[in-house]
Amino acid sequence: MGTPYRVAIWGPGEVGGAIARACHRRPDTALVGAKVFRERKHGADLGELVGIGPIGVAATTSRAEILALDCDVVIVTPRPGVLGNELDTDVIALLESGKNVISTASYHNPAMPNWLSATRPPPSRLLKACHTGGVTLHGTGVHPTFMVERVAMTLARALSEVTHVRCVEAVDFAAASGSMWGGLRRLGFGLDPAEVKAGAPLALFGDLYYGDLTGNVAHHLYGVGMDEVKVVHDLRGLPAEERYTTRSGFTVEPGQTAALHLTHRGFIGDHHFFTNEECWYLGPENAYLGDDLPFADHGTPGPINYTIEITGEPSVVRTRVAFEQNRAGANPDRTNPITGASVQAVLDALPAVCAAAPGILTDDPRPRYVHDARVTLEGAAS
Repeated sequence: MGTPYRVAIWGPGEVGGAIARACHRRPDTALVGAKVFRERKHGADLGELVGIGPIGVAATTSRAEILALDCDVVIVTPRPGVLGNELDTDVIALLESGKNVISTASYHNPAMPNWLSATRPPPSRLLKACHTGGVTLHGTGVHPTFMVERVAMTLARALSEVTHVRCVEAVDFAAASGSMWGGLRRLGFGLDPAEVKAGAPLALFGDLYYGDLTGNVAHHLYGVGMDEVKVVHDLRGLPAEERYTTRSGFTVEPGQTAALHLTHRGFIGDHHFFTNEECWYLGPENAYLGDDLPFADHGTPGPINYTIEITGEPSVVRTRVAFEQNRAGANPDRTNPITGASVQAVLDALPAVCAAAPGILTDDPRPRYVHDARVTLEGAAS
């Protein structure tokens, strides 16, 4: 094995902490630093912050210390509230300092315009920073990236023509931390359903993920420019019938929002080519998996489910994917299956990001082929 990748974590929270634990276990990665955002964490051992005991790596609140750090890649897992110009400023500085950047919270499609674009540096500024530092920027995760850009786009290759792609994510948020993504109430849970509208923070925040995703689908399927893609979003709340309290103590009363349905639709001209739906709910009692799903029997809903339907010629392709909670005693890093899958997406990207020529790296769903190394010429007749 070669020299381990030297890794720093920018924001060791739920996802960043899980990545740090995974990196500590792997022989091909070495943790060398961490950027934290609370003074009480400054100087603390990163291992203690993420629950694995001392590892001899001190966390810091100092941006300058991370910029001066000798490392191969910084894995950026920031708070949702800093997405936009503040994050761009930090990422540009990291890139210019000669550090590759892998992000789970942004940069899935920097070319895709959205409501924040006017306040952010142009995508060309990110590319310039990559070339200045001689490094690479890559955004990855489960959704965007794995479920649609890889799974759905691979399935789409089975059709000669694709007219529409639908992806429905259904997630039980009952086990989520009460402070996750700013808190369940900030997402819309517990509010009067009439207050849950398209202009709510969740719907706008979703544009930064699912708008990027929509642009990626348009590019992969039709090769169009991002300025040709229109994204329309909607958000609605579904009420609880009975009082429900999560494990973190968050309570929803009857009539208050216990399920959220966030929809992003992509258009190229009049062609509605893509629909992404997020169905987030609190507990099996309030399970909402989506409307008019192609599979009638869903059984008992698991914590995380995906339904993918691709319409085209000469057929329609449909599939379901479910992430189940681990059995008792399983690796605690993967209590949340989506967190575990996000960790894997980041780790899978490490070699490619560190080896790539300077620039912005994106997932490529096109078929790729390698020679079969299992067959050799040894013993062949001359």
